[in-house]
Amino acid sequence: MRWLCLHGRGTSAQIFEMQTARIREALGRDHEFVFANGTVATPPQVGAEALADEFFGYVAHNVEQDQDLCDNMIEFVESRGPFDGIMGFSEGGTVAAMMLVEDARHGSFGGFKCAVLFSAAPPFDPDLVRSGVIKHADPDTDGVLLKIPTAHIWSRTAGPDEIKVHESLSRLCDDQVREVFLHDLGHDVPGAKSDEGLAGTLRAIERVIENAMDDAR
Repeated sequence: MRWLCLHGRGTSAQIFEMQTARIREALGRDHEFVFANGTVATPPQVGAEALADEFFGYVAHNVEQDQDLCDNMIEFVESRGPFDGIMGFSEGGTVAAMMLVEDARHGSFGGFKCAVLFSAAPPFDPDLVRSGVIKHADPDTDGVLLKIPTAHIWSRTAGPDEIKVHESLSRLCDDQVREVFLHDLGHDVPGAKSDEGLAGTLRAIERVIENAMDDAR
């Protein structure tokens, strides 16, 4: 499978490559991973300065720039794709979910078959963004927006407000093909710090891949 990978705010594609190294190694050579930097320069996240020299985000917190975000990501997918899956951490996971909503509503520009979302929030509604309204999708009013298999991975040690945000994103996804795994690593991607966290993450991802392949048959 071919994956588009979107990093967290205040980091970079290079750092997300490091964060996902153990996961990618375990998934094996049948998978290819393409990492995309955000276009918004940001201050570094804590600890990021030791790993890279440049730091980015995707969301500008400016209506005009954020109106271009989805279209810019579509252009990237069309020029570098196709992709079978999308993987994102934190803000990158939120942007990934926005692209999946766009993909589901408007002609499957990316053809994504599955997604892995680490510590992510509900996406902006891309149709509202284009009209100048920056509003997150809400499962209580929007219902299930994503039917493809998704893995939702976050920390059980997060604060209650953060956990509610992660749960809201998972509720936007079809519970018949949705996997949820909670770890104890804080706001991070499971890897070398915890064999248990890595194993649980891989189980969730592998089930999502299996469901996506079943759907494709």
